[in-house]
Formats: sequence, structure tokens, C-alpha cells
Amino acid sequence: MLAPECVAPTGCVLGNGPVWSETEGFLWWVDVKRAKLHRYNPRTGNTRRYDLPLRASAIALYEGSFLMVGDREVGVYDPSTEVYDTLLSVETEPEGNRTNDGGVAPDGSFWFGTMDDQEKDASGSYYRFGPDKALSQLRLPSVLATNTMQFSPDGKTFYTCDSAEQEILAFDFDQATGALTGRRILASTYEFGGFPYGSAIDSEGCLWTSLWGASRIVRYTPDGKVDRVIILAAPRPTGIAFGGPDLKTLFITTARAGMSFPQLDARPLSGSLFAVQVDTPGLPAREFGRAFG
Repeated sequence: MLAPECVAPTGCVLGNGPVWSETEGFLWWVDVKRAKLHRYNPRTGNTRRYDLPLRASAIALYEGSFLMVGDREVGVYDPSTEVYDTLLSVETEPEGNRTNDGGVAPDGSFWFGTMDDQEKDASGSYYRFGPDKALSQLRLPSVLATNTMQFSPDGKTFYTCDSAEQEILAFDFDQATGALTGRRILASTYEFGGFPYGSAIDSEGCLWTSLWGASRIVRYTPDGKVDRVIILAAPRPTGIAFGGPDLKTLFITTARAGMSFPQLDARPLSGSLFAVQVDTPGLPAREFGRAFG
């Protein structure tokens, strides 16, 4: 049984969106509720925290900086200068909504979802922010909590989920037209008692998914079979990223949001960053504006 180790006890309220920067050798992630950007250096074990002017929920590498979505807007943040520039506002979103998970699509665009910040109404939508800086809404059903924005290594399959439904969905993706078809349920997470949150794809096309409330990371094969289960010392894992020099280090962000004091006493590492070595390497982090697949 693989046992993830706490490598950074950062105490995030809602850690999310981990991204590995291969050129720097750093792992970056955000704390949505506290409007922070975190950086971890595995060579030294040191961490650094940056204050953000918005509650960023997802980031992507972009020309030495980060494309960033948060609250109801898209912007760019440069950690070297700690300057944030707003690119546009998501004007079609209700006042109580905010952005959530995101990921880079085969054409280099950034796909992200929105959700009701109070998690009461299924008013979340999906958006595409293109390399041309144009924003368009994707034709997908409204959901309560949009999570997982991942594409298969060949770029032909799109994975996502509405966490509240405890289902991971798969779509066929036509790179020429941008159409999503063939909606199907890849897997149900009900048997684990957890809610699917952030995910990552490895080099074999398997989807590693964090299960909020279940203290588990599950590796699903492309046909939806459970291949491996990792249990960690925090009940609310939120995001996954492959890193390290060989991309065989699985980094896991977690949350402490909504946990009572007795629960936090029992699981004091909640909100920390964890890491575990795996056999199958992941894929390099995809950069906004650069096509793949």
C-alpha cells in the first residue's frame, strides 16, 4: 500500500489546482478561500506563500507567469514581481458564483468551470478561454460543483465531473471542431463514500482522481476500472499533479474547509501538501497557448 507523506504542512483551507513547473522544479498551488498562492521546492523542502488580489481556484503555466481564474474573472499573475493583471470578467455568471477547477485543452485553450460558492444551486457552467483571449461558454449541462478538467494523452477524450453526483464523466472530443459528444459515466465514486474532485492523467492514459471525504486517491483505467487506491492522512484531498525529475512524484493538495475542531484534532494534517512515489510517470504540465495531442 502506497503511503503519501506530508511534505508541506501549510494548513490550507481549500488547497487546489496543483501545477508542476518543470523548468523551476517547483510545485505551485492555490488556497481558494484564503486567496493565496503556494510554492513548494522539493529539493530543499521550503515553501513560500504569495498574497493574491482574488480567490484564485485554478492556474496554468503561461510564459513564465500563471494564467489564473478566480472569483468571476481571468487574469495573469507574475510571481517574480507579484503583479496581477485582470484580462476579463466572466459577466454571465450569477453574483454568488465563482470559478473552480480548470485545465489546458489540446488547442492550448484553458477550460474552467464555475459553481455556486454556497454549494446550494446547480448554477455552475463550463467555459473556454482561448489563446486569442476570447471567452466562450461550453454547451454542457449546469452543475453544482465543476471539477476535473482533464484530457487524454492523445487529446481525444475529455474528463470532468459534477462532484455532487459522485460521477466521473467522459466525452469524445473532436479537436477539429471542438465538439463534445458521446457523454458517458466513466466511474461512480459512491462505493468509496467520496466525491470526485481534482484529477491528473498519467502517461498510460489513466485518470488519478482525488475523492473528497474519503481520504483516497483512485487510479481509473480509460475503461473506468479501479486500478489502484491510495489512502492518505487527510479526509479531503482536492487536487493532483505529477512532478519531480521523472514525473513519478504524485503531489496531492488537501483541504480543511468545513471540518469541525474534533475532526481537525483527529486529522491535523488536513490542508497540507502530500507526496508519494508511483511507478507510472505523469505528463508534463500543459502550458496555456501551446497545443498538444
